[in-house]
Amino acid sequence: MNQIRVWGARFIMGATLSGAALAAGAAFAADPAGAPTAAGTFDLVTEAEAAAWNTTPPKDAADFKTRDLRDDNSAPTCRSAADNDADNPKIRVLEPTLEKPLIVPFTIDLQFVPVSGAHIRPETFRVCYMGLVTMDITKRITDRITVSEQGMHLNGAQLPHGHHRLLLLIADQRGRLARREATFNVL
Repeated sequence: MNQIRVWGARFIMGATLSGAALAAGAAFAADPAGAPTAAGTFDLVTEAEAAAWNTTPPKDAADFKTRDLRDDNSAPTCRSAADNDADNPKIRVLEPTLEKPLIVPFTIDLQFVPVSGAHIRPETFRVCYMGLVTMDITKRITDRITVSEQGMHLNGAQLPHGHHRLLLLIADQRGRLARREATFNVL
């Protein structure tokens, strides 16, 4: 009788451990983006995600509304647009050179330019992948680096072969929004 209990306990333990291992593997397979792919590199967007986001039409219309963030002091979303570009802070892409084809992995170096002495709010930084479906990929970057008032520097970014559009957003303390689109042509 004790042998049956021991065998039953072993069976249950083995099934539990196997299930946990499978669940961990499934979790990794379900969200492979951002997982290290080689020493110091990571996927901003995986090939499967880029294909899905560029071939699946959105379920609702992407209505980019013109507004600034002064009224509610909130962070921008992938659908935020600036009211008046002349009075807004700017985002400069220092690296990579966007006019040239890129080879992965590459470095992304951004500079945030404030206006009228209003400080940039780093916590409002957003990066959105722009395909037929727009996706917020900010956390893939902010989990690896710290965004400051001056900008950000990211090494080891990878994108699949092809053309990719990223939307970069950040707000200042007055709620004015900097918005910059960047197109990456990856060889």
